[in-house]
Amino acid sequence: MTRPTPRALVVPGTVALLLLLPFPIYWSAVIHRYGLRDDYAILREAREEPGKILRVCASQGRPLYGWMLEASARAAGGIDGLTGLRLLGVAGLGVLAAAVFLMLRKEGWRPTSAALLAGFLTLTPSAQVIANWGICWPQAVALMLGLLAFALARRAIGRPEAPASHPGRWALAAVGAMSAATLIYQVSGLFYAVLLAAALVVRRDTSLKDTARWMAKHLWVMGLGLVLAYLITKVTFATGLFTPSTRIVFEKHWVDKTLWALTHVFPNALALSALNETLGGDMDGYWSMVVLTLTLLGVGVAVEGRRSGLIGVGRWLLALVTLSAAAYSVSFLAGERWPTYRTLNALTGVWAVFFAASLVNLGTVWPRHGPRLATLLLTGFVGFSALLAHEQSLELFALPQGRELALMEEGASLVVPAWKPRVFVLTAKQTDSSAPFRYLDEFGSVSVDSEWVAKEMLKALVKERFPREPDVSGLYRFAAGPVAPEPRNYDILIDMRRQHVSAARPVVQQPR
Repeated sequence: MTRPTPRALVVPGTVALLLLLPFPIYWSAVIHRYGLRDDYAILREAREEPGKILRVCASQGRPLYGWMLEASARAAGGIDGLTGLRLLGVAGLGVLAAAVFLMLRKEGWRPTSAALLAGFLTLTPSAQVIANWGICWPQAVALMLGLLAFALARRAIGRPEAPASHPGRWALAAVGAMSAATLIYQVSGLFYAVLLAAALVVRRDTSLKDTARWMAKHLWVMGLGLVLAYLITKVTFATGLFTPSTRIVFEKHWVDKTLWALTHVFPNALALSALNETLGGDMDGYWSMVVLTLTLLGVGVAVEGRRSGLIGVGRWLLALVTLSAAAYSVSFLAGERWPTYRTLNALTGVWAVFFAASLVNLGTVWPRHGPRLATLLLTGFVGFSALLAHEQSLELFALPQGRELALMEEGASLVVPAWKPRVFVLTAKQTDSSAPFRYLDEFGSVSVDSEWVAKEMLKALVKERFPREPDVSGLYRFAAGPVAPEPRNYDILIDMRRQHVSAARPVVQQPR
């Protein structure tokens, strides 16, 4: 029997490493005991109100998301089961990285650059949300379906220099995969654009016209998948199967939305692994990364012009502008303006492709040592991003959310059913967070900033104490708000404004 050579083991070895990469990065955070705002309600609804999660998600055009989330939340059972949901997200990121690597190799990327880029896509702030927020795990499946749609379309369309003669079933399958991704989470299917960008930046043997025509065919596949998902959604509404949400509104002010996106959304993608912060904070690293990305892209385009002339410059600029727009198209069409990281996987991925390709291009300027230096720089960047992802997962997700949960749990432990105590939860403000900094409702945010979250969290914790009780809300009388009532009006006060456990003690009065 012939032994495989070390070179033959490079690809399978890299695939194995990428499959496992997200686990050491996120493990210490995801196994922590915590939940994040909607997690608690989802757990209860899956148990007590079968079908509600599906209906709510379907009302927003995400029926497959609702089906996956309801089934997994029912299997998770309680708060400790959220660890399993987070691990599903982590495993999905590993599969995504391995698949991206294989597809990049197929498109002509060198093994090291392909592996580093694929690994980085599991470390972005958008990926961190998937790994650390239990109910976001289906988004990883949607990203993989977007990837699958590109792979199928590639079989149907072929390459710019060698178009396929019989698109047939591959094109239909690609549209179907894109549609399925959209019915899970609309923006995640746009991850298709990331692989399209990766294919275009390594093409240098076709005319600009052929490149544009080839890219247009792929964009048609993306567009048809989105339209098909929209039509399916409209049919479910028209037949009364699901009721449309008031959140499904198209944008009407295009110029204003464009300016808003350029100032509030695109910088988050350009910053790659650097995290934005709500209400200022130390933003030097964030804006420095934005400037670095733009500068490196400019240099990369210039080097491409030196190698391939104006055709190369035109190809890069056409791909950069068109695919950035494609990666943000769904969010741009939506009436909501909410620049969360969970909607930026595709856009950040497109910029990451050009960032990596520009660095590789820069290395070719010095043929002797340049490629090795470029690889070292890209390796250092990905390594630093891995450290950031690990630290931010702990400091901005697991630990602050765990402190909130521990504080509420201490109050829940004082509930004595025989007394049916009056419990008042003093809700927190976002500025009460114990995290070093925060960004919107994702990184470092406070979960118990509203009555409904307080109610769901307390109920989940009391349910853990009395698992056989059909309705634990009957064991106590609940109220919550931002201002505490007079002491005579409650028996247990849980002050969620004091997020640090060392200083947080529920105030208790003997029930009357």
